[in-house]
Amino acid sequence: MSFRNEKTASPDFFLFLLTLILVTSGLIMVYSSSAILAHDRYGSSYYFFARQLLWILVGSFGMWVASRVDLESLRALAIPALFMGLFLMVLVCVPGIGRTVGGAQRWFRLGPFSFQPSEVMKIILVFYLADSLDRRKQTLVNFSGLMPYLVLLGMVMVLLEKQHDFGTAVLLALVTILLLFLAGIQWTYFLIPLSVLIPVFIFLVQSASYRMKRITAFLNPWDDPQGAGFQLIQSLIAVGNGGLKGVGLANSSQKLFYLPAPHTDFIFAVIAEELGLLGAGTLVFLFAVFILRGFKVASMASQREGGLFQGLLASGITGLIGFQALVNLGVVTGLLPTKGIPLPLISYGGSSMVFTLVSIGILFNISRGMKMPSAFSESSLAVRGGVGV
Repeated sequence: MSFRNEKTASPDFFLFLLTLILVTSGLIMVYSSSAILAHDRYGSSYYFFARQLLWILVGSFGMWVASRVDLESLRALAIPALFMGLFLMVLVCVPGIGRTVGGAQRWFRLGPFSFQPSEVMKIILVFYLADSLDRRKQTLVNFSGLMPYLVLLGMVMVLLEKQHDFGTAVLLALVTILLLFLAGIQWTYFLIPLSVLIPVFIFLVQSASYRMKRITAFLNPWDDPQGAGFQLIQSLIAVGNGGLKGVGLANSSQKLFYLPAPHTDFIFAVIAEELGLLGAGTLVFLFAVFILRGFKVASMASQREGGLFQGLLASGITGLIGFQALVNLGVVTGLLPTKGIPLPLISYGGSSMVFTLVSIGILFNISRGMKMPSAFSESSLAVRGGVGV
């Protein structure tokens, strides 16, 4: 591993500021949403707060390293890293090795800590796709050039299905399609694989009773208010309680053992209850600005000579964070079926926090030396020219 030689080039400060605001806001809300639960379970109201702070520190170090490493020198590791990621995804499915939580075997246990290999796989897959699509851009004019990526995506989705992680499978499918499109593959080439993927998704939903319950609960949670619809009902109650200005920080009533996972997947419901529409809307706005800024970095990177790799890499990372935030917000507000996907940089969780910060470090790396427009200028949030061949 080698590091960049630029001593004066700095990453985009506005992107750094957005990250700092989101992480700090998330840390505050993790404590607010988990203090009573932590005291009840572990005897200390700071239990989840302290662990989240530790993961932020670890992730910040990883972010700093990722922001300084020479990305071009890492491209030789794209294929070995892909095989390592696939190996970890297989290994976690082996009984006795992977840890099962809530009926899903998708964690490795390392002493007092655990992590999900799927979080590692997100970064690896985006990095591999950016590298491969750049190297093989001449083959993308034909449908045959699409097939290796569909096979790879299929393998990853099968492994995620074994881990009962349907949400991450959908997330990676969306990011893969995004990068293939930005790399220059004609949109008509997606019709055939989509015609196959859609029936597969339908089959996977229908083949698992718990998924069907989530679909029916999404359509009408009041049919089973104490069962499949419980999470969504409690989430909607929290969001409704908040009104315009909220009930005040730390004053949520739904976090008092009514709302499941108030500090993880449903933390946005607590934010909406305590800070109201104004606070929740501000958070959504910050995510929107972050995503637009990330795509602006991608657009500017792609305009450099030979910049397709970094442009695709920045687009993939931004897409990962954006799609994940969109799905989480959709679940909490009842716009999407319930799925266990955390809100990036906000929800409690070590694997998600560390690898999200590392991903953002790569965005910082790509933005180094760019003459980014000022934070709120007319062109600062616009993505002109796109990313593509």
